[in-house]
Amino acid sequence: MRIASALVLAACGLSSSAVADELIVTGLSGIVQTIDLDTGEVGDLGACTGSVNAMAVADGVLYLGGFFGDVYKFDLATNQVVDSFLIPGAAHAMAWDGARLLIANTDSTIVTINPVDNSIIETRNVPTSDISAMGIDAGGLFVGGENSLALRSPIGQSNFQFFAACGSQIKAMGFGPQTMYLAGETFAGNAGTVYTFDKFVGGVTYSGTFATPNVPTAVLAHNGLLYVGGTDGMVHEMDPITGQILRSFDMLIEVRGIAPTEGLVSCPADYDISGDLNFFDVMAFLQLFSTQRPAGDTNGDGAFDFGDVIFFLDMFHAGCE
Repeated sequence: MRIASALVLAACGLSSSAVADELIVTGLSGIVQTIDLDTGEVGDLGACTGSVNAMAVADGVLYLGGFFGDVYKFDLATNQVVDSFLIPGAAHAMAWDGARLLIANTDSTIVTINPVDNSIIETRNVPTSDISAMGIDAGGLFVGGENSLALRSPIGQSNFQFFAACGSQIKAMGFGPQTMYLAGETFAGNAGTVYTFDKFVGGVTYSGTFATPNVPTAVLAHNGLLYVGGTDGMVHEMDPITGQILRSFDMLIEVRGIAPTEGLVSCPADYDISGDLNFFDVMAFLQLFSTQRPAGDTNGDGAFDFGDVIFFLDMFHAGCE
């Protein structure tokens, strides 16, 4: 009970801004585009100097990763590229862990970047054949590849373990309040599929699946809907349960990244993907901790003890950027 009381008290003072009604979309054109979700209008913000293969947004900066190790920093206040740097290999996937930029490159490794000076902090090897998708959710770093496997490690560690598997080559992933979305191309080719899982359980039994009209290469769960961008140059707004297409937005060229203009869909301690750190995140953690789910073992040592509570509190007090 002391643990629960401490965590509930910790939830009293933190909140964040409202969810944006605009999305940022990038792709092989190198153009940074927007979708106004109120009007349905597609607009342009600017461009970088090459094709974009991966994207992350944090603290007013859009990180755009290319095929040749090139990474560009696009300032969303001025709509201009303000800096660039190189990493070994191509940028296949990106994520923001609340303080640092994570980039999956050609060799199934994750390069951690200091956002202040663009220096490489560390390089971690991941025990998988490839990484084509990456995401942060509920204290975990997830990676997925064309071998159909999704792995999870506690944030800041290299303890990657099997989490889920689907029937397609994974090319994108996203997270809702209770759901993990794995999207990709069937092994037969030319057919896109989205698989849904309980994001706190994973496994090999998915809770649902639906087809997409494209091969999905970017997925975003946002405001109760699912946005799927892909090889047809479209972003489809879909019902996340039935897969029904509600609206489609023509971006003209293959899409590789979708994100809210405000940045992170989730920060490490935002377990319910609400955009706020509050009482509900604390209660979600306590439930996962008491039932010994992977997201309750925040420090990844295999034990469910006070160390996990301290680690969660550290993530919670760090807030969202």
